[in-house]
Amino acid sequence: MGSAVVYYSMISAVILAAGASTRMGAQKLLLPLGDEALVRRTVRQICNAGFDDVLVVLGYAHQKTLAALEGLPIRHAINADYESGMGSSFRTAVEQLPDSAAAMFALADQPFVTANEYRTVLDTFRRNSPDIISVRYGEVMAPPHLFQREFFPELAQLQHGARSLLERYRDRATVLHFQADLLMDIDTPEDYELARSRLSSGR
Repeated sequence: MGSAVVYYSMISAVILAAGASTRMGAQKLLLPLGDEALVRRTVRQICNAGFDDVLVVLGYAHQKTLAALEGLPIRHAINADYESGMGSSFRTAVEQLPDSAAAMFALADQPFVTANEYRTVLDTFRRNSPDIISVRYGEVMAPPHLFQREFFPELAQLQHGARSLLERYRDRATVLHFQADLLMDIDTPEDYELARSRLSSGR
């Protein structure tokens, strides 16, 4: 008897939120931005984009970070090895995606990427089923990126971010172009103050 063909239909979103915020000196994801924590703002936007499944990978200060997400329709996984780098969060995520046809990987500290952009990634996959979707902000490649299931084993082998994988398979990627000013991650106190100022001015 031949083995049964397994058909995967679920499209997941993964938010990487395990880092120790060493350059900030405090858990940056809990810093208030508007009337909510930075991590909640990001995860809420992704929840509103329409993915079948939203997984948040936590690590540093995971109990407080999870508390900031209370009430959102997510599930979570703890990366106990978060201090070794982002690669360990990819491994943690892949272990938690047994039923997913594809997964978008996003960062928790990009406050100006909205549900509209995340939905564009999702809609592009649903419409065309590309192997990979990568995003450029102007000339800069940065998350979110989406990968079909066949790439999950290689994602689980990463030591850092997914750039090496994106470069290796660039001929199999559909590239989406987002506004350059949406690319802002928060790593330092100066970044945070700039984000607060930008948010309060409505830019």
